[in-house]
Amino acid sequence: MSTKLHDLPSQASLSASVSPQVATSTQNGSSVDLLAADGSGFALLFTGTVAGGTTVGGKVQESADASTWSDIAGATFTSTTTSNATQAIPFQRTLRYVRCVVTLSGGSPSAGICAAVGMQKKMA
Repeated sequence: MSTKLHDLPSQASLSASVSPQVATSTQNGSSVDLLAADGSGFALLFTGTVAGGTTVGGKVQESADASTWSDIAGATFTSTTTSNATQAIPFQRTLRYVRCVVTLSGGSPSAGICAAVGMQKKMA
């Protein structure tokens, strides 16, 4: 297995879990099936405009059936109040499906958000 991605579009599985949106509450992302991928995964969290008093954070979860979810150890985004920011974190999954959970907190939270997961595709 190669540890480098030289041609991202053809060598990586990359999917949005939390689609781009302005959110006012915590968002449980859609499940992403990584059956055709292996190796270390990565997750990306993008923020657009973050309203004053809002904190954005999140984590990556995994599931065997895309129904019952558990947190992946160490796969946690740093909480931020910064607009127009990007975070990338690595993770190691043991189950087929993953999703991002983006958390918003504060008095009247509002933030532009998007979260994606990726992993290298299995090579024949």
